[in-house]
Amino acid sequence: MKRFKIAIYFGLPIFLILAISIMIQASWINSFDSFYQGLIKSIAGLRGIMIGISFLASPKMDLLWMVILAVILWLKRMRPMASSLVITLISADIVGFIVKHLVQRARPIGHMPSDDGFSFPSGHTLGMGILVIWLIMVLLPKVMENRTTRIWVDVLLIIWLILVMCSRVYLLAHYPSDVCGSLAFALMWVGVVELCLQRLVKKIWNINI
Repeated sequence: MKRFKIAIYFGLPIFLILAISIMIQASWINSFDSFYQGLIKSIAGLRGIMIGISFLASPKMDLLWMVILAVILWLKRMRPMASSLVITLISADIVGFIVKHLVQRARPIGHMPSDDGFSFPSGHTLGMGILVIWLIMVLLPKVMENRTTRIWVDVLLIIWLILVMCSRVYLLAHYPSDVCGSLAFALMWVGVVELCLQRLVKKIWNINI
């Protein structure tokens, strides 16, 4: 329970600061975006790789990974876990869609035609962030007893998520503040949903998920 509260304490304020700063067009956001956008774009010749990474983390692919993982958990009779994953990702996508239309931030100039709609938050980063953070915070502590192995798996998952974030900035689909805001939202949302589900399930069925 404690780790989910910590996730909310860190994720919520960072998300709100970024969202509000973007809406009021705070000057520090422009400096932040320009610096990290230039840093990421300074590495040439990665467009093909970044397109591949971006595809694997697209919202449709996120749903596919979710279904595959949920089916595996369901077949292994870890049905509360499967339900937790589905509820967390679907609800995050819905709220993320609402936030996009509240903030209405235009995408960076030069983005690919396939990247339509508003820019904040990043759907790719949000979906993959939910999956990665849920795995690290919810599933792996339950199924992976070896602490050293789990740490290595956590590191690999975090590296993958960072690559996804970088790919969206590299392809000019989002600003750095978009992907950072999405990560903060994903962290917060996993904490919120998991706390709510644990309390609900424990109250009704007296079991832990």
